[in-house]
Amino acid sequence: MIDAVDRELRERFALLADRTDDSGWREVRAQARPQARTVVAIAAALVLGAVVAASAAGVPGRIVRLFDSAQPAPSAVARSFTDFDQIVSSDLAAPPREVLTLPEARLWVAPTTTGGYCSLVKVPHPNGTFDGAGGECAPRPDGLAVDVSLHGPFSPNGEVLGGPVLVRGVVGQSKASALELEFEDGDMVSVPLVWVPDPLSTGFFVYAVPRRHWLAGHRPTRLTVYTADGHELAHATVHGFPLSP
Repeated sequence: MIDAVDRELRERFALLADRTDDSGWREVRAQARPQARTVVAIAAALVLGAVVAASAAGVPGRIVRLFDSAQPAPSAVARSFTDFDQIVSSDLAAPPREVLTLPEARLWVAPTTTGGYCSLVKVPHPNGTFDGAGGECAPRPDGLAVDVSLHGPFSPNGEVLGGPVLVRGVVGQSKASALELEFEDGDMVSVPLVWVPDPLSTGFFVYAVPRRHWLAGHRPTRLTVYTADGHELAHATVHGFPLSP
């Protein structure tokens, strides 16, 4: 089963994979948490465009995205930021830029004049249009914040019938290097963390939950942040799936 999962992930992200060797991180994690648990590693480079893989600088598991070199948001997305900005009364210090691209979602962020950020997640469609998948303007985070957003129907008994299902959030600790997502059935995945330095100094993540983990008993349950040497910085319980009646 695990071989099938690994094969599925490799095929799905083959075109986006970063070839940077992160074997050092695997060895650290194996020593730090020796208990036998299933770890499925997802290719780290899920971000398109110019990125700096922090593993090359001795910080495995984290992708550093330079804000100024990121792709500017298209006009329709920029207008969404302007409307959002007016609603929450938080002035943008720079135009929004795309910092994370997945097949299931795209993330744009912009710094605010108060030192925080505004973010917007949208789900792309083949025809080039987008559906809103959540946004916020907030102060720069001190720790870990995680949320689940459902973008498909679900039944009265709490069964998720369509996706995507996104686990997304932010990390404020500058030493954050890796994210590990645990599921109710004991599976675990490594979620890429995209760190955007000044003017944001914040890490962002968006993970599309595979269909097999939409089912009760297999859903995401806990997200943990680690340093490069395997030290736990923070953890959070994952909520947001529909409850059974």
